[in-house]
Amino acid sequence: MNFPRIQIHQGYSKIGLETVKAELSIEQPRAELNMKQQLGEMEIRRTPGSLAIDQSRAWSALGLGASQEMMDRIAQSAKDSGMQAIAEIAQAGDRMMATHKGGDPFAELAYQRFMRDRPINILGEASYDNVDITYTSGTTEIDYRPRDVSFDPRYNMPVIEYTPGSVNAYIAQKNFINFTVTGSNLDTAV
Repeated sequence: MNFPRIQIHQGYSKIGLETVKAELSIEQPRAELNMKQQLGEMEIRRTPGSLAIDQSRAWSALGLGASQEMMDRIAQSAKDSGMQAIAEIAQAGDRMMATHKGGDPFAELAYQRFMRDRPINILGEASYDNVDITYTSGTTEIDYRPRDVSFDPRYNMPVIEYTPGSVNAYIAQKNFINFTVTGSNLDTAV
């Protein structure tokens, strides 16, 4: 026996969405700093150093010293030479008195006097350190006065552009329920 059957077909709703994306544009212009600085002032004061070179002892050692110094040396040398001559004359007199010792004192003294050299020394003392060098350093003073720096910043606001998006909702398929009866014997009694 064939019983009737009920078939149920059901369909769900389908919702369709159409979207347009939103657009956001942000631009940030640079800030302007507007910085101004005045030049600082710098003052430099300097005293030069001094270099003193004293070569007088070196020139004196070469016999080329100052005139007064050379004259003093010549006078001293002449005095010393005169004193030496007096001593030699006294010795010569003693020798001439001693004729009993033999020899020819007059001839010997004449020969010695002829061969004698009496140099006058006008040279100063020679040394490796005859030049005096003296250096006095100078001074340097630096005075710096800074000046102010001024800022006048300008902040630029961001430029924002917004285009809103959209959503369009629609029903792509309606929901439904279908009932169908299958089988031919609907009115048959059992």
